[in-house]
Amino acid sequence: MSRVYVGMDIGSKVTATAARDEGGEILERQSFKTSKLKLISNISRYGMDTEVLLEEGELAGWAYRTLLPYTGEVVVCDPKRNAWIAKGKNKNDDVDAEKLSELLRIKSFTPVYHTMDEEIAAFKAAVKHYEEATERAARQMVQIKARFRTNGVFPEGKQVYGTPGRCEYLSKVDNSSIRLILAQEYDLLDYLKGKKAEASALVAKMSREFPVIERFRRIPGVGPVMSARFVAYVQDPNRFNRSGLWKFSCLGVVTRISDGVSLGRQYLDKSGVSQMKDLSRKVFDGAMRTRDRNGIQIYFKRSHRNCGDLNHARLSTQRKILSMMNAMWRDETEYSDEMFLGLGA
Repeated sequence: MSRVYVGMDIGSKVTATAARDEGGEILERQSFKTSKLKLISNISRYGMDTEVLLEEGELAGWAYRTLLPYTGEVVVCDPKRNAWIAKGKNKNDDVDAEKLSELLRIKSFTPVYHTMDEEIAAFKAAVKHYEEATERAARQMVQIKARFRTNGVFPEGKQVYGTPGRCEYLSKVDNSSIRLILAQEYDLLDYLKGKKAEASALVAKMSREFPVIERFRRIPGVGPVMSARFVAYVQDPNRFNRSGLWKFSCLGVVTRISDGVSLGRQYLDKSGVSQMKDLSRKVFDGAMRTRDRNGIQIYFKRSHRNCGDLNHARLSTQRKILSMMNAMWRDETEYSDEMFLGLGA
């Protein structure tokens, strides 16, 4: 049987598919209610000589892990790079599925990594849940200060969030209804902080399934959250070479070139995962604050001496940190200052 290329546009209610043969002819179009059984039933009819392409979205990971055992290959692609679909005038699910099947046939798409490992996928979801809980609590703290300011009270620092500070600042608000509103805002903050603590406990519990997380914590500046975040977002240390890891972490350098001539200044690629860049910066800052002299401090000072630019030296050190963590996971090695300083730049 010849190869079959299936484009799949998955919605929360309806999924549209279009299947093409190797010559580009449409074999079949289908539209059905989105469910695990229907996805499997639709794709398994074509056999294992089938490739499936779907766009990245909230259902992509679930669909990828659902379909892969029943077909030859499943690929998730980056919708931001699919201008033919995104900018199409005639845009609907059936048309998008047809376009995806053609992009798959001619191999004109940018893949997005997904894992078949349910354990690591669940761990990533737990880490992202913790990050979201942290952001919600932080936003609520900002909201409380803003509420005070609109009523002529100007709290500073974190004292306003503790029990004594709450009483002090609430007493400065003249209107009783506003005081009641602020009390409710505090109740919401307490609830969000409680959920953040529960999310943190869940990540800590799940982290025990990944021994490398404990090894990461021996790196200067690395704590449990940074260790867990690296594992959650990288997922597989074998998927990257050094430059690929940097690009994934928004630390790759982009240079525009035309006819061999550089156009403008170099800049950092923003198309990666910003959480990885944030992770590398926080590890760098933590290592620089450490009292005991360590390999990260030595490397940064050496890099600054060589290039004469603090920003370039810091970014070089951040890249080195990520490369080291990836190598530790991939090669099952332990951290040492000598290992860090000797790792290829």
